[in-house]
Amino acid sequence: METFTPENIATKSAAAAGVCDWICNITSYYDVFVSVEPKKLAVAEAKATLAAANEKKAEVDALVADLNAKLQVLLDQFALVMKEKNDAMAAAEKCERKMNLA
Repeated sequence: METFTPENIATKSAAAAGVCDWICNITSYYDVFVSVEPKKLAVAEAKATLAAANEKKAEVDALVADLNAKLQVLLDQFALVMKEKNDAMAAAEKCERKMNLA
């Protein structure tokens, strides 16, 4: 109500004006609480979701690191085998050239 203000009530009673002020403040607090509480719950839920996502990401990062390490081992082995192959081909070509010269 527009007339329910501490200033209007103070004309009748100072104690009633204090109670009026308290009621107005409690009403304002309730309005804020009603609008903030769902947001607090949403934040808590979002934090839980974030924690689960971070845990899953850590697992995937560990898996990727493991696979990268295994890939590097395979790449090193491939490079070694290719070097051996190229050396063998070079030796075969050298032998073929010597054989053609003879």
